[in-house]
Amino acid sequence: MLARPIVQDGLWRCLCPIFPSAQKVFSKATIRDRRLRAASFKPQFRAFNGAPEPSIDPSIDPSSSKTPYLSPAGFGVHGRHLPRDSLTPSSQTPALHLLSTADLYERLRKEGAAGKYDHVQNLLQILVKDRREKPNAQMYAAVLHSFCDSHHGTAGKVRKVLDEMKEMGIELDGRGCHCVLEALAVHPDYLLRAEVLEYMRERWYNLTDRGHNMVVAGYLRERNFEQALEKIADMISKRVVVEPWLWDKTMWLLLDYGEIEEAYQTLLTRQSYGAGKLSNALWSYFMDCAASVHNYDAVNTIWQSQVIPGYVKIGTAACLNILTLAGRKGDVKLATDVFRVLSDRDNLFDVHTYEGLMEAYLTASDLSSALSVVIIMHESGLKVTSDNLSPIYFFMTMGPDYTRPMEAFKLLQMFESQGRKIPVAAVNSCLQASVHLENLEEAIEIYKVLHTVVKTGPNTATFNILLQGCHKAGRKELAMFLASEMTQLGLQPDKLTYDRLAITCMYVGDLQDAMLYYEEMTSQNFVMRRGTFDFLIRMGVKEGDSRTPAVLRHMIEAGFTPHPELVNSVKERFE
Repeated sequence: MLARPIVQDGLWRCLCPIFPSAQKVFSKATIRDRRLRAASFKPQFRAFNGAPEPSIDPSIDPSSSKTPYLSPAGFGVHGRHLPRDSLTPSSQTPALHLLSTADLYERLRKEGAAGKYDHVQNLLQILVKDRREKPNAQMYAAVLHSFCDSHHGTAGKVRKVLDEMKEMGIELDGRGCHCVLEALAVHPDYLLRAEVLEYMRERWYNLTDRGHNMVVAGYLRERNFEQALEKIADMISKRVVVEPWLWDKTMWLLLDYGEIEEAYQTLLTRQSYGAGKLSNALWSYFMDCAASVHNYDAVNTIWQSQVIPGYVKIGTAACLNILTLAGRKGDVKLATDVFRVLSDRDNLFDVHTYEGLMEAYLTASDLSSALSVVIIMHESGLKVTSDNLSPIYFFMTMGPDYTRPMEAFKLLQMFESQGRKIPVAAVNSCLQASVHLENLEEAIEIYKVLHTVVKTGPNTATFNILLQGCHKAGRKELAMFLASEMTQLGLQPDKLTYDRLAITCMYVGDLQDAMLYYEEMTSQNFVMRRGTFDFLIRMGVKEGDSRTPAVLRHMIEAGFTPHPELVNSVKERFE
């Protein structure tokens, strides 16, 4: 007859304080006999057959009443079975086999909730072998719960345990259903989750708040974002608590997969729900993602609520994206705020940085401030070109009354009177806008007083713009005057200058002067544009100029492929 087990509770330790030391003198034969009896008992509990010998985790405090929570960020990584030398009981923590059966079940529940698969297996050995407990729903619930472990758990193992419970006639209770849902939040299986939820509805098992959260976590793990967001909205309408970690997980995944607008709507819902604060890392990542796709609402919200108060520091790359976005939206305040943040960091500004601020002012129809940015660029030593001033040029050409070029030039005159240094490219933009609007007279007026604004005077690009207006207006005499003006100022013409002089002559039917400019530019190794070549050859064929075949050969040597019709017309005319 087996002796009754000794329950070493508080009363026993009070009445027999020297019992632990006396226990050490038990004979080895007695210990061996106990082990043999325990080994001879083989319960029909297939889920736990072959488990290792019972062991003790001295780090676990059985008196702790705190229930571990399932980690939302990856659900924990736990060790393998505990080593044999850990069976030695600690002086502070009693050995597991000395705990009462009720305490072992409580420990089993906690270890399962913590996802500690190995510890659950050890506790089940003690309960089944030593305490002769029959497999029951509590044991299976702990096993199902322990499958939250990222190494040992899988959706297939969960289904296998459920099938085994069905074979053994053990019904899955409400707690077991919630354990399955938590395991499926780590190892998603859409069909099995649907089966469990339907099973709970049939038996009138209500989902707890945590259960609802785990269902959403499973949807997110499967990337079923639409279902997850619908479930969150349903939870809010039913006053079910949405945990802060679930809000964070939802937003991180939406941002990772480029669903910026959905993430922003989730942020608004979370703020109205009052569900905790976002971490600085999440705020920063949200801003980076929103700025990269130019989501103005999200960027503006985060900037006003987090960046301006100083809660979050934004990277320089994100600041440049925000500056571009502010320029497109015409948000001058946001653009100047970004510029201030970059200035505080002692960043070296390049042309592109200023272009964002310039575009913001132009979108807000503030031409004066945009031109001021151009002057700041010039005074800071940056080279201002016509390409940098494209936003200003397009702004001047789209005015309702076509007076913006002259308005811009008058603003430049005002800035010059204040001692500011005006780049010639800014005046050239005014000239180019006037020419585009076919207002050559206005362009000439601006040119006449250009030297009062720009001390260095005009450059070659200035005359090229004016020559473009001359050939559009058919003003050959004015073009010849501008050419002589260039010579007097000592400016060297480029290939565009010769090209436009030649085409101006052709527009008024003067082939001889056009050929002279062509010969002069070829002597300097300049090449005409394709359209100018075509125009010159056709006009030469029409007038029978003997130099036309040489022009055709030069065109081919320059890398242009003439139209077959053009080639045939030259052959028919000169061969």
